[in-house]
Amino acid sequence: MRTVYICSPYRAKDGAELDRHIEYAQALTKQAIEAGLAPITPHLYMTQCLNEDKLQERAAGMAAGLALLKCCEFVIAGVKYGISEGMSREIQTADCLGIEVVNADKLAYKLEYDRKRKKEVIECYAKLHACDFCKGRHFHTCTLFCCAEPYKRAYEYAETHYSKGAIRE
Repeated sequence: MRTVYICSPYRAKDGAELDRHIEYAQALTKQAIEAGLAPITPHLYMTQCLNEDKLQERAAGMAAGLALLKCCEFVIAGVKYGISEGMSREIQTADCLGIEVVNADKLAYKLEYDRKRKKEVIECYAKLHACDFCKGRHFHTCTLFCCAEPYKRAYEYAETHYSKGAIRE
């Protein structure tokens, strides 16, 4: 599972706006889970034990959230209600770290692109490295007439090692 960071507004002028922001963060988190991702949404739980109105506690919560962001593959930015000060800091941190920031409305497109790109990379690897998985290669008996089995082994290897970073574009 790919770990992602959910970035959406939290602070609010009143209780109704806060409830709307919490519901939005929950909806984004659910969307990520349903897409097969492992979301981290620190503003949903840090605020349960830290007081947002106390500057020191807010800063500690933000620092903890940014530390978690560093472990994520990409950030899902929920911008439906604008970009808050905290979100801006999270997005800037992601940019500095080279972590992609994806608009929540475009998540499905990003995941489809990633799926297609992964398939292309795996197929390319299998084509280029099929001979490395050929048993005849070691005995200098490869005739190049039946490469289906080595291609299949190379493809399976690439599939299992792609997410580990062993297979690169």
